[in-house]
Amino acid sequence: MAGFSRSADLLIRRLLRMLVIVLFFVLALLLVTNVTLRLTNDLATVLSERGFTCAAETVRGIIPIVSMHWFDEIVEMCFAAMIFYGSASLWAEKGHFCVGDWISPRIRNHRARSAYRLLVAILGTAFMAVFFRYSLRLTLSSTELTTVFQIPKSLLYSCMPVSSLIMLVYSVADCLREGKALLRGESGGFPS
Repeated sequence: MAGFSRSADLLIRRLLRMLVIVLFFVLALLLVTNVTLRLTNDLATVLSERGFTCAAETVRGIIPIVSMHWFDEIVEMCFAAMIFYGSASLWAEKGHFCVGDWISPRIRNHRARSAYRLLVAILGTAFMAVFFRYSLRLTLSSTELTTVFQIPKSLLYSCMPVSSLIMLVYSVADCLREGKALLRGESGGFPS
């Protein structure tokens, strides 16, 4: 069972990391595309205003300058997913900001340190449970559609309950690990 959970943990962490990297590159590509189209449009406008209408029409003919009203929807979806899945990835890797980093080393007693870390893990678990509940409620109750693509907004919101569920599972694992450390009188493996 431990081998399966380690394999699942490794797979989840790799998938989250790859997803965040792909989303980052999609956002970067969209940014470059948007800047290029805006600069091309500005170039064509300047050429047209200066009397070089033939050159302006050539620029507009080579690079079609079209409305990118769909751009905001894609950016919104990618950015939200990158933020929430990135948070889940950091949570799984123990790379998130940790308040206990400056308190835990100052606690000399192993049991007290484990109790403190268990308290922090329980608070994190409670937050993730509340976040999961309300984000799932928002996702399931959403009936709106996006303006351009007519994608259900629940698809945009789905990154919140999925990522919070992942973080909730890791938080419960933190609680179990810190609880075992407290019962054994040892120091836990990672700060919560």
